This record gives sequence, C-alpha cells and structure tokens, in this order.
Amino acid sequence: MYYELRAKDASGNMANDKNIKESIKYYRLALTDSKARETAAWKLLRAYYFLGCFTKLDFKDMQNIFEKAKNEGKDFFKVYPKNAEIAYWYSVNLALWASVVNPLVVLSTGSIKETRDIASMLIEQESVNMEAAAYGYRILGRAHQKLPHVAFILNWVNKDSSEIYFQKSLELNPKDLGTHLFLAELYVEKGKKQKAEELLQPIIKTKPRTEEFLEDERNLIKMRNLLNLH
Repeated sequence: MYYELRAKDASGNMANDKNIKESIKYYRLALTDSKARETAAWKLLRAYYFLGCFTKLDFKDMQNIFEKAKNEGKDFFKVYPKNAEIAYWYSVNLALWASVVNPLVVLSTGSIKETRDIASMLIEQESVNMEAAAYGYRILGRAHQKLPHVAFILNWVNKDSSEIYFQKSLELNPKDLGTHLFLAELYVEKGKKQKAEELLQPIIKTKPRTEEFLEDERNLIKMRNLLNLH
C-alpha cells in the first residue's frame, strides 16, 4: 500500500520520502516470513531504487542507500539465483552504486563481471520470460554504452554492440521507455539525431502511467530534453 502511494505529494518529479520509507520498513518486516521473503526481497530492492532516485537525499545519503541495496541485493541473489526480479533490481542498484563511487573501487569489487553474469542469466530465461530477457539485453546494452574499453580489463566493451542489444531488448519488450531512451541517447552520441527523433517522436506525447507516474515522467522529460523539446 505504501509503495503504491510513493508518488503522493510529489513536486518537480521528486517524491516526499515518507511513504517510500514506510514501504521499506514493512518490506523488511516481511523478510522475516519465510513464505514472503523472496517476494519481499525484490520489492525491497525496488523501493531502495525509488528512494535513492526519486527523493531529495544528499549525496552521502544516496551513496549509503545504494551501497545498502547493493550489499543486500548480493545476499538475496545468492539465496535466489534464478529469481529474475531480484537479479534485475540487484543489477539496477549495483549500477547506481557504481555511479556514485570511485571507478577503481568498482573495478576492484568485480561488480562489472557480476553485472554481465546477471544479464546472461536473464537472457537465458527468454523462452519462458521475455521481459526478464529484455532486461538482460538492456543491461548489456548499457554496459557497452557507458563502460570504457580498457585493454586486458574491459577489452570486451564495444560501443557498437550497444545498439544491437538495445534493439533486441525492444523486440522483447517494446513498451519499455527506459530502453527507448538509452537507444536514443546512443544515436545522439553517434551523431544520428534523426534516428533518435524517429524513435522517440511516437512516444514523447504519451502520458505517464498512473502506477509508474514519476518513473515514466522522468523518462519522458529526458526524451524531450534529448530532442531539445523543452
């Protein structure tokens, strides 16, 4: 109930943190119930993501939230290694943690390899869970887009592969706004703004889903900014 009310009293695409913190409190309580633990685990990781990205935290608090989510996600993933929701939300928080710490720390923890392993696991589920596989391809697309090519360390990174992975993700889950945004950003980076416009124009006039209002609205804002449609 509190998670569903997470966007209540939002202002400027940022939420009041009261309801999301209450949801976290109750998800943590649900972890003590063996029958509810697996579901509570991924919903808790999802709630950490929302708290870190959609409430007004200072930088240190944001770091702490993402580190907490990373550490707990790692533990959950060890216990439930085939749960697609836990794997996905763990990877999301892992990436967010990586974005707010020293890159050398990220390399030393092996989190990049772990992210690739998660993506591969999700892709393997394509025959039974296309949405999970779509997330796997999106994770790989984002990794190739954002990580630098470093000899002997990240020599597998190839920015040209990003487009292939993003397109495959959209084939499996064509309604995913995040993947549309990432692919459009890649086109702009490559100097192909017209392709970005062709991809986003059918989308930017749509309204955010009620149940994902802040998340969708932020993606739509980023899309309009990318096309200079303020």
